[in-house]
Amino acid sequence: MKKELKFVVLAGLFFVPFIPFLVSGSLFFPFITTKAFAWRIIVEIIFVAWLALAVSDKGYRPRKSPILYALGIFLFVIGVANALGVNPGASFWSNYERMEGYITLLHLGAFFLVIGSVFNEELWKKWWNTSLLASALMVIYAIFQLSGAITINQGGARVDGTFGNAIYLAVYMLFHIFVALFYMARSWKNTGLRYLYGILIISQLVILYYTATRGAILGLLGGLIVFAVLNIRNKEQLFIRKASVSLLAGILILVGSFFLAKDSQFVRESSVLARFASLNLEEIKNQGRFFVWPMAVEGFKDRPILGWGQENFGYVFQEHYKPQMYKLEPWFDRAHNIFLEWVIAGGVLGLAFYLSLYAVPLYLIWFGNRGFNSIEKSIITSLLTAYFFHNIFVFDHLISYVLFFSILAYIHFRAADHPLWSKEIGKDSLGGLALPLAVLSLFLVVYFANIKPIRANLALLKGMRYMEVEENPSASADSYRKAYKLASLGRQDTVERIASDAVRILSSDKMAMEDKNDFYSFVISAIRSADKNTQKTARHQLISGSLLTIFGRTEEAIAYLSRAKEIMPGKLNIHFELGAAHINAGNFAEALEEFRKAYEMAPEYQEARIIYLIGAIYASDTTIETKMLSQIEEKAFVFDERILAAYYQNNNLAKVRQIIERRKILDTLKAE
Repeated sequence: MKKELKFVVLAGLFFVPFIPFLVSGSLFFPFITTKAFAWRIIVEIIFVAWLALAVSDKGYRPRKSPILYALGIFLFVIGVANALGVNPGASFWSNYERMEGYITLLHLGAFFLVIGSVFNEELWKKWWNTSLLASALMVIYAIFQLSGAITINQGGARVDGTFGNAIYLAVYMLFHIFVALFYMARSWKNTGLRYLYGILIISQLVILYYTATRGAILGLLGGLIVFAVLNIRNKEQLFIRKASVSLLAGILILVGSFFLAKDSQFVRESSVLARFASLNLEEIKNQGRFFVWPMAVEGFKDRPILGWGQENFGYVFQEHYKPQMYKLEPWFDRAHNIFLEWVIAGGVLGLAFYLSLYAVPLYLIWFGNRGFNSIEKSIITSLLTAYFFHNIFVFDHLISYVLFFSILAYIHFRAADHPLWSKEIGKDSLGGLALPLAVLSLFLVVYFANIKPIRANLALLKGMRYMEVEENPSASADSYRKAYKLASLGRQDTVERIASDAVRILSSDKMAMEDKNDFYSFVISAIRSADKNTQKTARHQLISGSLLTIFGRTEEAIAYLSRAKEIMPGKLNIHFELGAAHINAGNFAEALEEFRKAYEMAPEYQEARIIYLIGAIYASDTTIETKMLSQIEEKAFVFDERILAAYYQNNNLAKVRQIIERRKILDTLKAE
């Protein structure tokens, strides 16, 4: 039995490096969910198999180390923060787009325990080289993307591999560059291996460059500078000392040359270099980070000790939202800085113990006398530095977490000494009670935490495709019902998709009236049921209120939208939707007031001007109408169907004819 259990554990662990390649078009958010579900199931299986091994053989039990304690305290603190946070359910399950939450942290902790307890130095070497092999395959895939043979998933020129996001591919390459450097240093006397690792590093550098990810590339430069500085006075290895001096000089020359040539045609025509050249104060002011970082600081001040819980940055975002953010994406669920992420999720305690995951390993490497030579110490330190710097500008994802926890587990393995417990357990316990209970627990966890959410995810995507591809509203409605009922994970994603497609489904002539009535009742019920868990979520209130407006449930819509405005008064779209609901109710003065508030928050915003004009037309306020007409470009005024409809519904037929005639003139001029 022990042999079989060990085989299961090792097989699962050696499959982990290939998880980045998993992408299923049958799943919603395929680049995220496919990897995450596979990862969770694998970890659950190997964890149970490892537990059985640890019960029967103390050689497989976790051993004591400061990293184990630091990680355990971090997981405990974040667990408490989630339980006391704004939305514990969201903190635990996350959603399809991110697939993180506390459930992912628990799996990472389980992975750390298993790999840190089972592997010896030889297995670690094989595992890291397997991961390097996987990165080489990823390089080949990315080269095909660059050649045009394979489509870049996110569009544009930034290569993204099988991650669907260039940033995720960049940090994947960043880790493996330093891992390859680590094993190249260990194999330096073997000429063949030295060149093999060297070629791999060069190819990884090329792919990292073509991701055009500024944070990762700057992190790499920072890590290399740290490596050079740590070895510039290396008295044991003269070659490394000279190489470090050359590396440092080369980086300085490279950076200096770039600044001298950043306005040249060569730089401007390079899709990668142009991203760095364009990085200035004005661009920064137009980025989301310029707004969300101060928001995160304010959110920390609101809940400084244990934070808001994981997956709850949206509450900080809506509370500290600025109207000037209308230029950016409408909703942010991340602070785009991992340290701000953890201070929001777990407060100062969560951040402190997250930072300990960097500090403790570095202390053990340099002062713990764990058998690392000077080159190995400098490489691991440089890797952690590069990753740290990269994380200033982005947030983590599953694969970067797995790589980070793998590094921690390796250092833990080198630092660990005595088992956490060494008490012998009766041999008959494994077969008599422990193993059946473990297998039953595994079945339940896999089914409820993975199989049901996977089925819900599949049903959700089918519901979308039935409408978008097959135009089968009945099948779409059935799939949406199934997705909603199956699992808690992704339920809010499902509600939002239902709200998005409900009007098309209900207005289709391919669906029986009885089925339409049933689906209509389900949609209203789903909105109200979700609302019990999202009373403080402006996004849900806005989506629900907008849909209820379309359904003609005006009073109910106004209640939802008013609640959204109370939660997030600076969001212009909320004022727009609330004003539209008031127009449907015939409350023209109230509608005009909402549009006025939105306009005054962002008077330079063309959309706010147009909608304020529409409100003035309905309210017959000629003073405001004249004022807005003077601020709106003629083309925008003439070709906006909403303005034409407003004049028509208010019986201003002269204005309607004027707009139509002006359209004809402008169309003629355009044709000429």
